[in-house]
Amino acid sequence: MGRLNALCFGEILFDRIEGKDHFGGAPANVAVHLSRLGARSYMLSSLGSDSLGDHAREILVREGVGTEYIGIDTLRPTGVVDVALGEGIPSYEVRENAAWDHIGTEQLSALSREHWDLLYCGTLAQRSEQSRATLSRLLQDLSYDHLFFDVNLRQSYYSAPVIGDTLKYTSILKLSDEELPLLSTMLMGEEQEGPQFFQELIGGYPLEMMILTRGAKGADFYFRSLPDEVYSVDAGQVPVVDTVGAGDSFSAAFLFYFLSGDRLYKAAEKAGLLADYVVSRTGALPEMNREIRTRLGLRTRE
Repeated sequence: MGRLNALCFGEILFDRIEGKDHFGGAPANVAVHLSRLGARSYMLSSLGSDSLGDHAREILVREGVGTEYIGIDTLRPTGVVDVALGEGIPSYEVRENAAWDHIGTEQLSALSREHWDLLYCGTLAQRSEQSRATLSRLLQDLSYDHLFFDVNLRQSYYSAPVIGDTLKYTSILKLSDEELPLLSTMLMGEEQEGPQFFQELIGGYPLEMMILTRGAKGADFYFRSLPDEVYSVDAGQVPVVDTVGAGDSFSAAFLFYFLSGDRLYKAAEKAGLLADYVVSRTGALPEMNREIRTRLGLRTRE
């Protein structure tokens, strides 16, 4: 197949960690990783007409991410998240009424002329009525093969209706072991383990696959075609500097390699390699060195 064509919907923001601003937002992180790996990667979002917005656009352009579907909001600022690290585990305070809370449908016509191998979304960008309505239009009107839904629960910015509506279009769902009890209680009325939760989900939604990440314990993969089986991969033994963006790197690498034709175990192995690399360094998007590029099968830079 040709290059993977991917559209990531949602927040572009800066994580403010110990007084320093770090480019981020789960959709933006995934878009950058996909581009680095070789995909045609685009963001659909909104930035403020401010210095952080200019900086975000510069970063995306430098990383090869398409910015033509990013709006400029002259009334609201570029998003900022205050991140506190405790024992390397991040906690987040997401500032409200940011530019990405007001993603509009102006680009819908242009987006509709493309066929997308992959759409990516989460829950955070659906906290506002406008961005949620725009995503709903996309899911109904665009031509695409897969919707990857990373629930990525933050603070109180999620609800059963939002998650249920998104699941109606989802082919690949990702959640963490911390999110599983919250999500299963919200949707099924009780805490459930991964196998039971997946069985109930595929009874009501078009899921083909569910990925349950388990932090240092690795990840479990569930499939509609093999509903009674679980494929598990272990995490590598690496020193953890911080976990900001680790899940995003795992998602991007798995999606890139799996949808580009790798066998599942190979795609999962490469996803783990990139996630291990990210957690062993500061920030969500550390520059990939020669070793990790070689291990991922990418051309090394001179």
